[in-house]
Amino acid sequence: MPKKKTSPVRLNIYVHDPGIRRQIKAMAAQKDLSVSEYCLRAITEHLIKEQVMTREEGGSRLKTAAEKACRFQTETFRGRSFAVSSTDLIREAREDRNTF
Repeated sequence: MPKKKTSPVRLNIYVHDPGIRRQIKAMAAQKDLSVSEYCLRAITEHLIKEQVMTREEGGSRLKTAAEKACRFQTETFRGRSFAVSSTDLIREAREDRNTF
């Protein structure tokens, strides 16, 4: 089923500095765009950059979490390992779950 076209939604931006408003209008005219299209492109580019930065921060948070987990393991188990493999424990749990 084809997507239904939606009409544009209005977003008002209040610019208190007339100099900024003139700069926006001048740059839009220079690129042969409407002020609305120029602002929409600028906002979209900014949102994309923020999403990339958020993903990068997420990666560093994951790295920090992994480092904390390694420290916890070292401090708690002091180099010892379990006699049972995690694979066996998971398999047993799945078998137990399936028998009910």
